Amino acid sequence: MESHAGLAATPRALPYYVAFSQLLGLIAVATTGAWLGLYRGGIAWQGVLQFNVHPLCMVIGLIFLQGDALLVYRVFRNETKRTTKVLHGLLHVFAFIIALVGLVAVFDYHRKKGYADLYSLHSWCGILAFVLYLVQGQV
Repeated sequence: MESHAGLAATPRALPYYVAFSQLLGLIAVATTGAWLGLYRGGIAWQGVLQFNVHPLCMVIGLIFLQGDALLVYRVFRNETKRTTKVLHGLLHVFAFIIALVGLVAVFDYHRKKGYADLYSLHSWCGILAFVLYLVQGQV
């Protein structure tokens, strides 16, 4: 009789859940990109289109990549712990960098236009979410 005490059973539906979550994430990124391209004029680092970098980076970083980082341990449960930790960490680093680019874009846009920063509930909740994301990685 063989013991599988070290291996957790993988739910049979897990690949479908993962595929569904990836599909939803890609739809969110594609919808945001299409909205910015078709209705907001696209994205650019200069001019009025600089603001549009912000929502795209936030969706890619804090929704899609962060979600993938959280799924790593479930999806790659048969890989070595070192491999999954490295992939988990890399995805979080990429998510952080892309979200940081989105924050820099919006603050830079506000500075260039002479707008006030952090004047709305959205901005305060966004900064709080970003800070909590950064802090939880340090604990």
